[in-house]
Amino acid sequence: MSAPFDPDPDVEAGEFVQLLIEMQPQLRSFIGHLMPMKDVRADLVQEVNMVVWKKRSSFTMSGDRAKAFRNWAYTIARFVVMNHQKRARREGQMVFSEDLLETLACDFKESDPGIAERMPALRRCLQKVPQNERQLLLERYSRHGAVEQQAQTEGKSAAALRGMLFRLRIALRRCVEHELRHRPEA
Repeated sequence: MSAPFDPDPDVEAGEFVQLLIEMQPQLRSFIGHLMPMKDVRADLVQEVNMVVWKKRSSFTMSGDRAKAFRNWAYTIARFVVMNHQKRARREGQMVFSEDLLETLACDFKESDPGIAERMPALRRCLQKVPQNERQLLLERYSRHGAVEQQAQTEGKSAAALRGMLFRLRIALRRCVEHELRHRPEA
């Protein structure tokens, strides 16, 4: 059985800080998933960071530390968001129910944890795609379907458009994989 995190030893303190820093994109994504109001998200991330830091002695460094830390931080974030929602509800603001927050939190935890690191890579890769092809991709996925309609607008057959989109998706996937393999270490 491992002991709770002891904030005194430099090595463990450094590891805790490293976990907290690495967790920031995922934490922002998690809170963004739970909060419909963009204007409070950054404040909530800061509040969660402060609570995580204050409660650091209760974190147990064992097993898959990154996963354990992520789950621990998500639990803290969920409670911070719920407290914010209670305050907002008292002020007469429209907020999610606690049941919906729990459902959203569970859905997020079950989703791909690597998405937070892949999104910046995807944005960089999209910038490398020629403007006309990037526009084609963005239009295709902003309307969720309608390939035939888009093909008609582009003056192409639906099959040709599907083939082009398929090739673009493969190129983007390869670019993202390359970006992630060759990203500079912080």
